Amino acid sequence: MLADLLDRERLRIAGIVLGGFVLLELCAFGIAQILVGGTPSPDPTAIASRLEPINSYGVVLAPHAEPTRLGTPRGMGSAHAGVAVVALSEVDYVDTRDGPRRAAEGSTLLAFQVGNWACENAGTPCASWRTLHPAVVIDGSSEALPSGGSTFVAVLPPGTSDVELTIDADGFRQSESLLENFPAESNILILGARDREKQLVLNQTFQLTEHTSIPLQAADGQVSDVMLRNFTVAYVQRRFFFDGATPGTPRQVFLIVNAFYSYPGQTQQYVPLDEVELVDENGIHYRARDLDPDPSVALLGFQVPADLRKATVVIGGVTHKTSTTGLPYTSTLDVKKIPLSLS
Repeated sequence: MLADLLDRERLRIAGIVLGGFVLLELCAFGIAQILVGGTPSPDPTAIASRLEPINSYGVVLAPHAEPTRLGTPRGMGSAHAGVAVVALSEVDYVDTRDGPRRAAEGSTLLAFQVGNWACENAGTPCASWRTLHPAVVIDGSSEALPSGGSTFVAVLPPGTSDVELTIDADGFRQSESLLENFPAESNILILGARDREKQLVLNQTFQLTEHTSIPLQAADGQVSDVMLRNFTVAYVQRRFFFDGATPGTPRQVFLIVNAFYSYPGQTQQYVPLDEVELVDENGIHYRARDLDPDPSVALLGFQVPADLRKATVVIGGVTHKTSTTGLPYTSTLDVKKIPLSLS
């Protein structure tokens, strides 16, 4: 009898241990299913199929939409503000005042988010993108972006072929396609790049010898046909809007060269336009122009392609001048070349 009791107790203990082990296995399996997403998430497409279709076309505010972030935002800049498309993708449904709605048969829901972008402002923060009053143009029909947020859904009718985000500011109309990844030719190229290098500091100082065809009197009273000039080239800078002027096309830019010189004992002055030129890596020569509206000041600038990357500033050469006494003469200035590498 004692042996039977011992056998039954052992069986009872074994059953408890086995049951506990099975329970632990079930718990572990449940936890693993949760961790790996064993419970299926709702399918957006399946949800959308049960919704009523949206009964209008155009642009709606969609704060809960989650378009795909773009690896490289598509930006447009003006003088005082900029705007960029930072996220863009199709979605299955959109929240409206009447509740969530799907696209009607054959139409598309295109979600996008916009944000601030670079501008030309020098030394002051760019204004909000809202100040540019962007609009969406769908196959030629324009509609302002609704207020109250930065994420929107464009409800596109069947057969839509052209969808653009547009701005019209500072005399330039610019646009970014929401269907294809390329900016319009009318866009200001240099302001479409947020991380462009606005200013390249050089701080180069050097001395050049000048030979004149007639003797001239220097500041110290000495008369000579050989003189020394002290030059400083402080920086070069790319600008599109500058003192009310713009380059000939949106694909160009002003390259400003802050360069000045002085004779010993005299005050500094800007380098004359005819004593400097720019030569790009393809050997194309660009003539200097005066970008300062003050007629008494010559601020050097060159109108060049906005995507110019390598060039050389060349100072010196032969020029024809008139002395303070009215005598014409020829000046031959030693040549100095300063290479530029622009990002």
